Amino acid sequence: QMASCLAELHLWSTKSSLKVKDTDIGTYQYYDKGEPANPLEHHYYNEKLHFSEARGYSWTPKNHRPQKLRDSLKDLEELLQINTCVCIRWRTKSCCQVMLSSGVLVTLTLNGPQLEQVCVDHTLVGRLPANTMTDAVLSDRLILLSFLEQSQVAAVYLSPKNQGSPETGRRPDKLSPSEIKVQWNLIRANPSGQGRRLRRRVCLNRLQDVAVCWWNLAEPDVLWPRTPGDVQRSHLVLLSCSPTDNLKVLCSVQTEGNPVDCRFSLLQPYQLLTVELPAGAQGHGEGSWVDTCVYECARDRLRRLSVTRVPLPSNPVSCSRHPSEAALLLGLSDSSLVLYDQRRGVSLLASCPVPPNLVAWHPAGAMVLVGGGQGELMCFDVGLAPISMALVAEEVAPAPTLRLMEHLRGCEGIERLQWGTSLEGGPEGTNILLLVFHGGPLAVLQFKLGVLSGGLIGHGELLQQRLRCGQVREALGILGAMDWSSMGEECFRGLSLIANHLLRLRLNADREAQLEAVLGVFYAPAAPLSDAVILEYREPVSKYARRFFHHLLRYQRFEKAFLLAVDLEDRDLFMDLHYVASDKGEVVLADVA
Repeated sequence: QMASCLAELHLWSTKSSLKVKDTDIGTYQYYDKGEPANPLEHHYYNEKLHFSEARGYSWTPKNHRPQKLRDSLKDLEELLQINTCVCIRWRTKSCCQVMLSSGVLVTLTLNGPQLEQVCVDHTLVGRLPANTMTDAVLSDRLILLSFLEQSQVAAVYLSPKNQGSPETGRRPDKLSPSEIKVQWNLIRANPSGQGRRLRRRVCLNRLQDVAVCWWNLAEPDVLWPRTPGDVQRSHLVLLSCSPTDNLKVLCSVQTEGNPVDCRFSLLQPYQLLTVELPAGAQGHGEGSWVDTCVYECARDRLRRLSVTRVPLPSNPVSCSRHPSEAALLLGLSDSSLVLYDQRRGVSLLASCPVPPNLVAWHPAGAMVLVGGGQGELMCFDVGLAPISMALVAEEVAPAPTLRLMEHLRGCEGIERLQWGTSLEGGPEGTNILLLVFHGGPLAVLQFKLGVLSGGLIGHGELLQQRLRCGQVREALGILGAMDWSSMGEECFRGLSLIANHLLRLRLNADREAQLEAVLGVFYAPAAPLSDAVILEYREPVSKYARRFFHHLLRYQRFEKAFLLAVDLEDRDLFMDLHYVASDKGEVVLADVA
């Protein structure tokens, strides 16, 4: 038996071309009023209608004023067919904002996985310096935008009236032209590269006063040939976004490698974290590598503080930082994953049958979703062990790969993955994953976390689920990835759960090694523990070490018990070993003890 996740797929679409089966009780979509156009394909139409409504799911979106959900949803579907999604922001657990490449801002109000309201806002269309956006950042104070046709970055400053209250969950009103201020600035990369169509990206720091525009010169670009001057092009441009200074270029930096990811630290708002692919790193048969760098923004300048080289078996195609910022997950071109743990200085490698084009960490950091191009999803825990997945069904059959195209038709691949937020109950309570398909529709995957986990999906809950399924090795992987300095109580709870589980079982070579490993998390950690952590947990952990000692005595593993007693330096353990060894005729060991 393997640990697994159950989920429901909710498609925000009324299209009959999706062809969701009536017998599929794990996949839902919306339907127009009346009977289906082709009754022969819907033998259980009414039965599924009653089943859905009994569970509180809407069958036909209402069209009452002022929301007019049905009309707004169809408008959104038409927009998704001709636009791409460039940014998703969860304001609250029940409010999500989506920015489209044309400048249309869509605000979605939810009730669980169901849509309650769709607000399509065209205010920015025609008020920006270009028509096609490549990236955006949505925040409470401003909207930051980059464009395909122009080497420009725009900032839309919002008035307080346009800023909804996350505490109350109130949906913000549509943007008003009189209450926004649009500014833009030219990003001069290189005179020879003026006008080149690059996918420029933007990121904003947590204080919303400094931003960075960056781009990757290795991306396919058939529209504009490279010129010799492109070698000198800068990759990062630092911008000031404060309301007093407006949008101003502070400096530009040419990185040593080609940036593949760039974001501000959530813990240190003036530190910039990048992942760079150095020149010559794309080897043939000799592997590859990336540099993970930290830059500091000080005195209107960017200065590199550190660089760490991470060896890879092949070239990276995607990457995502752990929510704690202590680990980096890279999806590789050979369908494998590498998790580099900066705290321990180790890399974990895992095979991934799905091409890892998309990677999305759960906000609690205990698991990560990997998406492929054809609607495949895989789930891994923080130790890179796979977690089986399945949609709710009469006979559930969890599998390592969830293939969404087996449950719907007429959709292209997944374009974007974005976990929701759960401000009310902490990140562990997040159970909604937003999916954006190429050409639409939008959908959510709602995870059914169950009562045993308390509706949570943190490290502790996942570790307990592993133990319930007898997956001790995977549970040890989760425990090893946890940080004693920031989550000491959870680490000790996990250690005690694994130790108690193993001490209840008969001792064999595998379980003995696992008990050594679980105690080694504290006594021989890969990264040194702080004195405060050692003082706090030394006594309770030693009780499990003593139980392990007596467990070894019970199964006559005298030599291993002697070595453990030496490590623990407890006099009474040697006396216990002396008496037991004497009873069993181990005279020499008894004398040594």
